[in-house]
Parts: sequence; structure tokens; C-alpha cells
Amino acid sequence: MKTLSGLCLCLFLFACGGQQNGDHEGTTKDTLAADPEPNAVEMVNIGGKLFNVPSPAQTAIAIRKAGLKYQKDLTAPLEKGETVTGKLAQSMALGVYGADLAYVTVHKDGQRALATMQAIEKLGGKLEVTNAFDRALIERFKSNMGNEDSLLQFSGRAFRAADQYLKNNKRDDVSALVLAGGWIESLHLTLSDPAAMNDQALVSRIGEQKNTLNGLVDLIEATDQDKSAVQVLKAMKELQAHFAGVTSTYTYEKPVTEPAKKTTFINSTSSVSISPESLAAIVSTVSSIRSMILA
Repeated sequence: MKTLSGLCLCLFLFACGGQQNGDHEGTTKDTLAADPEPNAVEMVNIGGKLFNVPSPAQTAIAIRKAGLKYQKDLTAPLEKGETVTGKLAQSMALGVYGADLAYVTVHKDGQRALATMQAIEKLGGKLEVTNAFDRALIERFKSNMGNEDSLLQFSGRAFRAADQYLKNNKRDDVSALVLAGGWIESLHLTLSDPAAMNDQALVSRIGEQKNTLNGLVDLIEATDQDKSAVQVLKAMKELQAHFAGVTSTYTYEKPVTEPAKKTTFINSTSSVSISPESLAAIVSTVSSIRSMILA
């Protein structure tokens, strides 16, 4: 139970994507279930600030649906979880492993998923965040690990439970750092495969991360009371400068609801353009931040 409790915290992290080939452009339409549980995006409230949090499970599913090859070696070395010390390194590493867990689970690598759970258990114990979830929630996850829809539903429930737990215990700083670690790892998993640059859905997803990054920087600045995240913040602000080269447009179209299916189709479209120079700079900086986390 401790293993699964520790990993649950990580399932409400960030998702992303990217594309390449001249000026990279992508246009996508969204579909949103009327039932709030399967939503791929949650709202996080840390330090009185609200912003969207795309699920890492949704990232992993998007990577697989784009036809990208599963690459276990892209995930973080599990032994790093044994050596990281201090609140900042442990919190961000917990986020990294949470994004990795979603990735290996969606690709049905049960052996790696179990090993990742064990790494999360140890880090969660060090950070004292293994008591955020009740047994019923955990048992539901255990029995539905192979079901994509259930994974997304569980991710939403886990998000709300973990968010409330950290709020109640006045640990906004840990929450913000876990989110940042997971967000960086999701970017890494998507952008490390050059084939990702040819998928229109993924290029749109990377464009969506521009505002998320801005929110993350604000959150860490607001919660970093002991100034332990100075170097991470500096690197993330450098990443912000590279994201300035990402442009996006949004065209609204009226959504259509099908009551029988309990589904609302959001027909609005978004279009993203990324220059090769901006993309290369984003990839390089994400890699540097990830190395900093796992140093």
C-alpha cells in the first residue's frame, strides 16, 4: 500500500509534446468527456494561484498514439532515487519518476512499472507524502492498471487527494517542485524522439506548455521560502525565453454535446508554430534542467 500511496502523488503531473521540420505547425481539435473524472487537465491551486495541469498519463497516451517507439532508456535511472538528498532534489525526482511511471504503464511494461513504484515509495517516504490516499482509491488503481480510461480517471482523483493533502499540511513548496519535476520529464520523454516532431497533435501540445511554464515559475518563486530553488528557477527562466519563440492561435467553434454518450466535443481549434531554432533551444534547455534534477 505504501508503494501505491507514494506513486499516486505523481500521477497528477504535467503533459507536453513537440514537432520539427521547417517552421513546425500543428492544428488539433479537442474532445472532453462530460464526466469530470476522465478529464486530461486539472486545476491546481498552490499559494492562491490557479493554473491548468495536464496529466502525465495523457502525455504517455499521446506519445503512444503518435506511433513513437517505446524507449525504456529515456526514463530516469532508478538508482538516482537512492542518492538524491534535500527537499528540492527529492521533490523534483519524485515528479520525474511519476511521469516515468505513467509512460511505462501506458506502454504496458509491468516490470519497469513495479521498479518505478519502488523508487517512488522510497522517495515518498523520505518526503513523508505516503499517507495522502485511502485504501479504496489504491485498490481501484491496482485493478485497472491496464485500462487507459481508468488510468486517466484515477489520475484525476489522485490529483485532488494529493493536492488537498499538501495544502492541509502547508507543503506548497513540495507540491510545486513535484509538479516542476514531472513537467520537465514529460517534455523530455516527448522531445527525445525525433519522430515526435512529425505529429501535429504533439506540436500543439508543446505550444500549450508556454503558459504552464509561466505558471510554474510563478509558483516556485512564491513557495521557495528557503531559496533552495534559485538555480532551478534560473534555468526555467532561460527556458521561458526560448518558449517566447512559440506562437499559437485559437479559433473558437461552438461545442457539441451528445447526452447519450455523456460526451462533449470541443470543436475549437488551436494552431502552433515553432521555429527550428526555438525548438532546438527548448530541447537543449530541458535536457540541462533534467540533468540538474538528477545530478
